[in-house]
Parts: sequence; C-alpha cells; structure tokens
Amino acid sequence: MLDERVRDGVMHDAGMLVVSGAKAITRAIRAGVRQKQGHVLLQCGGETRLLIDFEKDVVATASPLVPAALAEALAANFDQLRMQAISEFAFERLSRGLPAHPLRPLLWQWGQQARGWQDLDAKLCEAKVRLLRWPDFRVLGRQHDSFRLCSLLLKRPSSVDECVQMLDVPAEQVRSFVHPAFLCGYANLEPFAPSAPVVQQAPARAESTLLARMWRGMRRLGGA
Repeated sequence: MLDERVRDGVMHDAGMLVVSGAKAITRAIRAGVRQKQGHVLLQCGGETRLLIDFEKDVVATASPLVPAALAEALAANFDQLRMQAISEFAFERLSRGLPAHPLRPLLWQWGQQARGWQDLDAKLCEAKVRLLRWPDFRVLGRQHDSFRLCSLLLKRPSSVDECVQMLDVPAEQVRSFVHPAFLCGYANLEPFAPSAPVVQQAPARAESTLLARMWRGMRRLGGA
C-alpha cells in the first residue's frame, strides 16, 4: 500500500534532498533529530521501509515487522538505504492509516545493530565523546553499564580507552553505546585537547647564585 502511494508521485516535491549510504544518512538523521524539523522516507532496493517525522519524533511504516525486527533490517542494509526528504503534506498523505512508533527507540536499536561504523570508530581513536543529554530511558532499559556510561560522559568528555579504564567495561561495549548515541544525536565527538606545552625554567645565572651565597653568609654573620 505504501509503495503504491509513493509510485503515485505523492512525495515528489521539486528540489527535495536525496542521500544514500550509511555515512550520509547518519548525518541527515542527526541533523533532523537535533533540529526537530523535516520529514523523510527511507527506501531499500526500491521498497519504502519507513517514514520519519522529525518534528514529532515518530516513524510510520507499512512493514509487518515489529520495531525491533525493523531496526535489525535497517541495520543489515544500512549502506544500501536511500533517504529522500519530503514535505509535511506528502508525509501526511503517505502515512495516513499506518501505525506510528516512537523514533528514538527505533534509532537506538538500529544504531546498536548496524555494522557500518568503520569511519566513526576510526574517529573514536583520536576523539573524546561528549554526551549532550540523557537518552530516552526507553532505549536504555536495564542496561546497567549504559547508565554508567551516561553518567560519566555527561560529566566529562572521555575517550573509549578512558571509559574502559574508569568503568572497567570492554571497549566493544563502549563503542556499542556510542554508535546509537551518535546516530540519535545524543553524543558529539571532540578532538583531544592539545597537551599543555612544557615550560623549561631557565638555569639560574652565576651572578644571582653568587649573590645568594653572599647574602646567606651575611645573615649568618649578623646572627652570630
């Protein structure tokens, strides 16, 4: 039903942005959730998988899959996805009568299961992670270590290695938290702060050393 609506040309607004591939779609999703504006549709292999309303933080889909299974399907095809921006009018027409689901829990599950994070992982080797706000508690569930990571990264930006050392959790677990937090717009990367330059103290001049010895000698004579 949804693909029939799409083929009818409801969403073909002139000049609307189209992006594809995991990296470009991640940028577009982060911009949408943080600015809370825009509507898009996601396709894979010509089939429309998802409609996203960033303003209301909801998704609509005709897929029979439950959200967890849908997130898994999106993660498995992350690099083959195609995203097209659509107008609010087109979103309303396309989503009419379709079930709606919260956006953030779906994005979080998608980010945790996706395998297209090579570029992000490379950046994590030379950056710290800053958490901008607490994630939706629905996405954390009973993940105790995720709560600990949230508490740490809200207080101070930290690298993956620092998280491992301070919380005694595996590096892979830290990355599996950062991936969805980054996709959902909860986290930013910050470059390592440059080390403070070491200031070398100039050696004392011979004259000042001699004067110091003379002054000490005079004080001893005066106290005798």
